Amino acid sequence: MNDQHYRLEKEYSIPIETFRAGYLAYQKKYVYLKSYVFIALFLLLAADFIHAAIKTPDNIFAYVLIMVCLGFAFREWYNPRKIRRSVCDSMAQMQGTVYKLAVADSFIDISTVSEVLPPQEEDPEEAQEEENTAPPEPTRIPIDGSLSVLEYDSFFLLVYGKAVFYIVPKDGFTEPEQDIMRNISENRSQQEV
Repeated sequence: MNDQHYRLEKEYSIPIETFRAGYLAYQKKYVYLKSYVFIALFLLLAADFIHAAIKTPDNIFAYVLIMVCLGFAFREWYNPRKIRRSVCDSMAQMQGTVYKLAVADSFIDISTVSEVLPPQEEDPEEAQEEENTAPPEPTRIPIDGSLSVLEYDSFFLLVYGKAVFYIVPKDGFTEPEQDIMRNISENRSQQEV
């Protein structure tokens, strides 16, 4: 599959508490700032419309705009929390899935080793065909300027761009393996020079 030497190969699973903390850390870094800006903007507009409603109390349109602005402000506050709850609930259903992390000099491969599937009645022939299928190709993340490796108490947060993220728990990683994870950013800097 790959002729490049990996500096680190490790299988891991993600406890739901770690995933929840990691997803919250991702949102704090990349999602909440935008939400807070929009909340402030909508509240400022609502305050302006409140002022207009006080000046001319018979202006029904000002009251409608106040409610619309407050509704949008609430939506900006609520949606990240709703999305986090939904994603964490989905992840909780996949509890026990085993992933594999492989760190090379110029990229990181992340793949699913074993997946927890819901029990289902199936034809024995179909089950045999599924067992004979090849494992999926790993997701390859280049180690370049778009990759950020953030370290927290119980996990590493790998963020590529601002939209793709992976949570790698520290449980089961030795100190030298954690040092390899910490040094990914330094390795990127050396390659860019």
